[in-house]
Amino acid sequence: MTQGQSTLSLGTRPAGADRVAYTWQCLDSGTITVTVNGTTDSDPVSCTPSSGEQTDSTGSQWNMRPVSSGKASIEVSSEGSARYAVWASWAKAASIATPSAQQQDETADGVVTLTEYTAAFNRLEACSAQAGHPMSNVPLSWFSGGVWTGKPGGTGPWYLYSTPSDGLETFDTQCYPREFQAVDNLWQTEHPMPADPPAQPTRK
Repeated sequence: MTQGQSTLSLGTRPAGADRVAYTWQCLDSGTITVTVNGTTDSDPVSCTPSSGEQTDSTGSQWNMRPVSSGKASIEVSSEGSARYAVWASWAKAASIATPSAQQQDETADGVVTLTEYTAAFNRLEACSAQAGHPMSNVPLSWFSGGVWTGKPGGTGPWYLYSTPSDGLETFDTQCYPREFQAVDNLWQTEHPMPADPPAQPTRK
């Protein structure tokens, strides 16, 4: 915990590291400015600390920045006497999987059919399960009459799903790009989601 201006020097870059990960959290209201190797990360951020168990998204921030030099330093400053905590470390970017042969075939013509959309999602589920992070049963959902429904009709369909937090990295870097991302992007373009739908499906 500190206030005013502070500098963290990470020293010599470990083998394989190619970026710096850092996070800060304010303990008093104020404005935080972050500089990495002499380059300001962004405009100063107005910060309001969290209260009790309520997490305030403006009370902390996480980021990762590529660093080409052999050393790195992070300078954090706050206005006045506002206190904050900061953490930083060398990191390595995750390798992103390339699309599978099946996904490439499904997107080669620039159009995704419902059969291809379903097949790609089934592979996504299988990949997540194989990695030890199975997804809950996810049916197709349509949007009709202002509500989500499991019966064909209205607009859609889409797979509405959430990923387990402990499997997020595997999902983001391996399963999703390899089996579903390109198909999903095309499907979403062809079947845009309704504006401001209910957050949780209500089946009818």
